[in-house]
Order: sequence, then structure tokens, then C-alpha cells
Amino acid sequence: MRSFLYLMAGFFSLPCFAALTHITKTELDLMHSLYQAQDRDISKQALYKRLLENQFLIAQADIRSLPLIARHSDVGFSNDYHVRRYLQAMLIHQNPKLVEQLNKAASLNWTSDRLISILARYPDSGKYSEKQLQSWYDVELVKSPRLTLGDVINDQSMQGRFALHSGDIAQLQTAVNEHVQFHNLKTRANKTLAKHSLTLERLKLLALGELLRPPMQTYLGIKDEMHGERSDYVEAIKASLSTEEVNQFYKHNKKDFKYLDNLFATAVIFSDQKHAHTVFEEVKRTSISSAMKRHRLTNQFAMPDKTQELVKITRQHTLTWLAQFAFSSQLGQVSRPIRMPNGLWAIVYTKQPTFKFHAPDSETVYYRASLSLTREKAISAYEKLFADWQKSNGIML
Repeated sequence: MRSFLYLMAGFFSLPCFAALTHITKTELDLMHSLYQAQDRDISKQALYKRLLENQFLIAQADIRSLPLIARHSDVGFSNDYHVRRYLQAMLIHQNPKLVEQLNKAASLNWTSDRLISILARYPDSGKYSEKQLQSWYDVELVKSPRLTLGDVINDQSMQGRFALHSGDIAQLQTAVNEHVQFHNLKTRANKTLAKHSLTLERLKLLALGELLRPPMQTYLGIKDEMHGERSDYVEAIKASLSTEEVNQFYKHNKKDFKYLDNLFATAVIFSDQKHAHTVFEEVKRTSISSAMKRHRLTNQFAMPDKTQELVKITRQHTLTWLAQFAFSSQLGQVSRPIRMPNGLWAIVYTKQPTFKFHAPDSETVYYRASLSLTREKAISAYEKLFADWQKSNGIML
């Protein structure tokens, strides 16, 4: 528990990550000015709602005890680190003269061998034991502001931690400088903050809200995860879908499940681009059949039969690459010559498509329906949670 307490005390001094339930005029003015400086176009009214929504998301992360309230991912920097950087930008934006006073910390009297000896080998799992963390929180790097090796390790990304385990003193000094500079910055900014009725504690929560917004909206299912992964919360919504809901979705959106099942096609292969282009131009002037007869070409889809007639194909044709090319080409028009993976050149011509509908109980229908229905339910649940949070805190937007 000791390392956990150190971790929490480092930044989140407010009990239970107490989210803000109102935004003052000076806070809104500061955030709006910062947005404008970053060329982010938003009205003050829209920003006010966004900032309160961010606080709602902090509350949700806290209620659900989500690890991402402290760190987005195991390989990235801590939220503590990102919030300090955001606050630094915020404070310097409010008072540009502060940037002139960002002094570095005194050089550490450390060697690579000492750092390696204390940290030892970086664990293959990337996870530290409670005992390791406790020992590092006892290693003091700076007395004022008090900074320990544990604080630095906790802040670092996986790449940074690996560098420290390898004895990278420059990495350690950079981390110490960042902490000391931020401490000096906030100390010097206190008078200005008080003058404008601002507090660092509230600004921290505004910064944290901006930081947590994307991952929390992804967790709650109203934004898509970049790699298609879904949170346990979203997976639970998906698991709650009934067969009847999927069937109703199919019934109301059947046109979206129409697909091209087969078509009549010709594929002609050439050894060089020039010949392919010549035939392509001739087909445009005359027709595919006359050009094939004139150049004594055969339809590759019909092989081994050496015919010049179009044949019916599906996507499962043995000439997989050519079949996919045919199905992606424009119907009734000869395709431009395209180079094949084997270096040869090809043109295709297609017509007479046959369309079908995916079966209601097919995997395709379930997959598409579940994505849409899950998103709809997630958005509905999100809106209700947000509305309930506003109501319970007497917020009017």
C-alpha cells in the first residue's frame, strides 16, 4: 500500500478525484484563450459544455475504478506527466514571462553503474513488484521539491523505463529537470492565479478532463477504438443484444445487406504494358469482343477453354486476384490496364451482375448489426448517465 499512497499523493490531492461541478468565468476564459492559441475553433458555450462533460468523464472513471485514470496504457507516460505538461502550457499561456524563469535542476551526482545497480534488470513483463516500487520510493533524488526514483519510474513510458534500467543518466536528469521546473513554475504562478481567482487544484482537473476525454469516450462506446478493440463495458452491451433486436435491425436496414453475388466477366492478360494499353484503347473505340477477336485473345476466366465469350464468375473463382479485380471494376466498362502481382498486365470487362441479400442469421448480418446496435445503445446509455450526473449536481446546460 505504501507505494500506492506515494503514487496517488504525487498529483491527485483532491479526495476521490472529486470532479468539478461548475466552471468559473475565469476558468472558461483561460481555457477558451488556450484553445484559440492552439487554433481550435470553439464557442465559449460549447467549450463550457465540453469542460463539464470532461468532469463527468472523470467521475465515471473514478466510480468504475478504471486504471486509465492514472495511465492510459502500460507503455505510455503517466497521466501525472501529461497533466503537468498541459498545466505548464496553460500557466505559461496565461503569463508568458514565466517561461524565462524555467531553471533546470542541479546536476545529479549519479553514475550509470549506480542507477543500474539500484534498478537492476528491466522485467520481461514490464511489471514491477510491490517490493521494488517501495524500495525506489525510498531513494530520494531531490529534497525540495521532494522527488524519488519511484516518482520518476512511475512517470516514464516503457521506453523511458527501459532507458533508466540501462543506466541512462541523461534520461534521469531530464526527468528530474521536468519535475523541478514544474514545481518552480507553479510556485511563481501562485500570485497570478490568486489574482485571477484561479487555483492549481481546479486547473489540474480541467487538464485531466481534457486528457481523459478520448479514452473515456472510447471506453463508454461513443468513440471507436483505433484498433477495433472494445472495453468490457462495451462488450457487455454487445452481449446483451437479443436475436429479436438483430432481426429487427436487418428488417429495417435490409438494403444495406445487398451484395454482388456473381457477374459475367472477361479477363485478358498481357506480357507488357504497351500491348495492354493498345487493346484497352481499341475496346473503348469498338467493343471487348471485336478487340479480342482481332488480337486473338482468350478469356482467362474460361480457361482451359480458349473462348472469347464472357463467363459467369463468383468471388471464389480460382483466379482469386483477377476475380477480386473484376468485382471491384465498373460494370459495363473496360478497366484500365493494371499490373498483376506476377508482373503481367491485365484488363477486365464485366456485365450482367446478380445481387443477393445476406441471410438474416449470417455472420455478416450479426457483425454489422451488432456494431450499429451496440453503438446506439452505448450512446443512449452515455446520454442518460450524463443527464443523471447533471441532475444530481444541479447543473443546467
